Amino acid sequence: MNSFWKFLTLIIFLLIAWWAYLYNSYNSLLENKISLEHFEVKKWDNTYKIKEKLCKENIIENCLAFDIYLYKNKFNNIKKWVYSFSGVNLEWFFKQLEKGPKQEYVKFTILPWWTSFDIKKQLSENNQTIFLNLVKDKEFIKQLKENYPILNKFWDFDSLEWFLYPDTYFFKKSDLSSSLFPQLLIKTAIKNFQKKWKSINCDKNCNPYKLSNYEILILASIVEKEEKNSKNKPLVADILIRRYKNNWKIGADWTLCYNFQVESKECKNYLYNKYLKDKTNLYNTRARLWLPPTPVGNPTINTIKAVLYPQKNNYWYYLHDKNWQIHYWKNWAEHESNKYKYLK
Repeated sequence: MNSFWKFLTLIIFLLIAWWAYLYNSYNSLLENKISLEHFEVKKWDNTYKIKEKLCKENIIENCLAFDIYLYKNKFNNIKKWVYSFSGVNLEWFFKQLEKGPKQEYVKFTILPWWTSFDIKKQLSENNQTIFLNLVKDKEFIKQLKENYPILNKFWDFDSLEWFLYPDTYFFKKSDLSSSLFPQLLIKTAIKNFQKKWKSINCDKNCNPYKLSNYEILILASIVEKEEKNSKNKPLVADILIRRYKNNWKIGADWTLCYNFQVESKECKNYLYNKYLKDKTNLYNTRARLWLPPTPVGNPTINTIKAVLYPQKNNYWYYLHDKNWQIHYWKNWAEHESNKYKYLK
């Protein structure tokens, strides 16, 4: 009988020691840090195949504790990839395998008043031509009109560039070098434009001058270039709309630059008499009546709303001083007399 109890006591002692060993090994496993330069997960690899690789390379020392860990924790949908890890625990390791490779995202910003020539400059050299061709591709325009119904509210335009809403977008870094990126950019920006335009809830005070949607877009693009301060935009919008409706020349210098297909920052090179007096330039609102044939940049929703809700006033003229502060006058004589005061 004494031998039996001694044997039983030994068995219990060994079981407790074995349990303590597994307990410590399991906790040690949880604290174990994994560092791997190139760890390949193949298409049909599951958690146990991954365990075999880690044990074989002595990344994990106690594989029995690892079996217990995998029994307690289920990880599904392991993604095929070549991974790199630096000092991560086991839970983070497997969760990363479930998420797949870490994606790097980069910003792509379309600024207000930009044209296709500004956007083109931000693209890789190979994608610049693709982008410029795509925004004017008739079949692509037709396709997008079906996918984005908002485009059907405008005249029979021949370029998508006016619907590339100015905003900051995030794309996968790998997408930027792809030849499909121009198409992805255009669709993403137009989807944003549709969302913004639909957010406008016109009431009885909306669009008092009864402008068409395309006229609204053209005038908003001019206001966007003419005035940077959002508080002043409704007042500037009213002045420009009244000039247009009363058969005056719009008189916005910056519109003429679109005709030269240059980036916006180069526009200042064309703002002198030789170009300002050129009546053959359809975008020269100083020399010609009516609106330019297309918008001259991409306006924000706030600028579009400024055109829809212009601030009624009695001014017909304005200018910006050297500090970009705007000044208004009711007639040409006042405008001329004060021009030298603020510009000298």
